[in-house]
Amino acid sequence: MLDKSVLYNVSEKPGVYIFKNGSEYIYIGKAKNLKRRLSSHFSFKEEKSRLIIEESNSLEVIVVKNEKEALLLEATLIFKHKPKYNIMLKEGERYPYIRISDDEYPYVEVTRSRKSSGIFFGPFTNITFTRLLLEILQKIFGFRTCKKDLSKIKKPCIEYHLKTCLAPCRFENKNIYMSAINNLKKVLSGDFEFVKDYIEQKMNYHSKMLDFENAAKYRDLLLSFEKLLNTQGVILKDKRCVDYIAYSKGVFLVLKVRGGVLLSKLFYEANLSFEEFLYQFYYGMKSDLPTKIVTFESNNLNKIEFDIPINVSLDDSDRYLLEIAYENLKEHFKAKRLRKDTLKKIKEILGLKKIPYRIEGTDISHRNGKFTVASLVVFENGVPKPEEYRRYKLGDILDDFESIRMFVRKRYTKHEVPDLIFVDGGRGQVNAAIEAFNELGLNVDVIGIAKKEEIIVTKNKEFKLKENDEVLRTLIAIRDETHRVANSFSGSLKLKNYTLSKLDDIPGIGPKRKKLLLKKYKSIENIKMAPLDELSKIVGKKIALRLKEYL
Repeated sequence: MLDKSVLYNVSEKPGVYIFKNGSEYIYIGKAKNLKRRLSSHFSFKEEKSRLIIEESNSLEVIVVKNEKEALLLEATLIFKHKPKYNIMLKEGERYPYIRISDDEYPYVEVTRSRKSSGIFFGPFTNITFTRLLLEILQKIFGFRTCKKDLSKIKKPCIEYHLKTCLAPCRFENKNIYMSAINNLKKVLSGDFEFVKDYIEQKMNYHSKMLDFENAAKYRDLLLSFEKLLNTQGVILKDKRCVDYIAYSKGVFLVLKVRGGVLLSKLFYEANLSFEEFLYQFYYGMKSDLPTKIVTFESNNLNKIEFDIPINVSLDDSDRYLLEIAYENLKEHFKAKRLRKDTLKKIKEILGLKKIPYRIEGTDISHRNGKFTVASLVVFENGVPKPEEYRRYKLGDILDDFESIRMFVRKRYTKHEVPDLIFVDGGRGQVNAAIEAFNELGLNVDVIGIAKKEEIIVTKNKEFKLKENDEVLRTLIAIRDETHRVANSFSGSLKLKNYTLSKLDDIPGIGPKRKKLLLKKYKSIENIKMAPLDELSKIVGKKIALRLKEYL
């Protein structure tokens, strides 16, 4: 526990203070007057202050010039260190970002983590849109997506031969490569007209040179890019880069518009003021900055010091998008209430020990006793969390009950048990899971659904619910998700095994060539359909002809 004597030499200037216990961060705060604010903590007026002081054994203080700098530094440090007693922004889900690394020759990736250094663009809502956007932009600008040490590469990879990478590993002209990176930054900042003009210039150049193959390539890229943007639904006539923020009762919704295109709809939860949210979202979480932020009318807006102008809705488009934001916020609260009520009913009807805020479900899948796998899906507050899904290889086992016991041992010797375990199956599968948990000395509720008649099975009873019962529909949704994940994984293992054995039969296709082919084409069918000249660039003309002959 800290003694109040640590305050003797503390400045009365603005700054940030950090309570720590060894290397663990207990609490990070900001203050206009550091000494006055820290003194209030030691007065124990709040229970939280008492806990912070009791659990800390050191205090660090960082003096800054003004309160705005204190807000910025606090947000950055909170996000970096995630102290025990700080309120953190909780994402509705783990949103994807596009990251440009800070290497000498930067690589570009889609990531859900913001721990690494570099420049981040996003967050985006749709992972498929994000990956397709990056894929198209790579074909246009030629930046690298590999994370290899370029000094150790002796020759460029297939991406160079397919003209989707400038291959900085091959040449030393840094200006050309960095020009491509700068062009990418322009586009990701919302300048979509720039990329359209860039493609059209390339298309016209190749057309004038009578290089119709490359002209057609750029024409197709332009069509793909425009089609991708149109999938986002809202496209404005002007090219604004604006964030529309609606908030109520600790929930913040952000609509990100870049280049006139609605790219993201993002939900965050935290008991923060609007100003604190701005600093945590834009600086702590490294979200890219718009040219303007639009929110509802508030008397406190003029008191907020922030680098981006904050306005109330100005034109019809602003009002329209802000109305969309608030309508989505209302739907969010409505869905949240419904989910909470359903979880309470699940507890009552199934006779559970606690409300199942966290449910983990599993299903076993195999192909005639081979490629046996277990899926692990996670639902929190009734919402799936795909980023926490896991897949477990169990070997070649035909016995579903033994497979379930093996899954339980693999998973729960290393992870905490949730509020409820769901298994896809009836009495035998439920009993197998309970036996495995008993062996581990763990006490957790386990339920299942027998497929044919949708009979719900618990430890002590079996019963049916009406088809339209919301509890049954929720359990069926979890069952279907476990089934989908398990089947897709088992099937992919079978396909991978088939693909590998098929390629192994072809003379001249060794591990290296096999890896190149699978990386590029993903499947035997795609290799079979690939043009001969394209295959020749990867494996040589002789082997390409042999591939065509065998496949």
